Amino acid sequence: METQNLWPDFAVEPVKSPKDILKEQANHLIHKTNNVLSAEVETVDFPTREIVHTFSIIAPALSNYRYKLLAIEHGAFVYPVNISWANGNVEAKNQQQFIDILSNIFSEPETVRVISSLLAQSLTE
Repeated sequence: METQNLWPDFAVEPVKSPKDILKEQANHLIHKTNNVLSAEVETVDFPTREIVHTFSIIAPALSNYRYKLLAIEHGAFVYPVNISWANGNVEAKNQQQFIDILSNIFSEPETVRVISSLLAQSLTE
């Protein structure tokens, strides 16, 4: 005899995942650079219990050169999320903090220089 279903009803949190936010930003970069650059969000294997996604900027005209801008890491819960990039590592406790931190990373002089350089090189190819 089969037992009855013991699982409760599950509520899906109305929060956008960090991965979804990164994918949206990848699309914004494509539009912002008039399809000269693209970006990719990739889920990578990591030897911990964490879920890790990387965000890379891609220059198709330069043999698909990839620049890994940042990586994010979180557990079963989407927040808090740890963000790592060339200039640091920080934790976002919620969606708004994550968005604010991304905005700061995207606006950093080094990020702007990398994107400007990839754009310039791509346009001369």
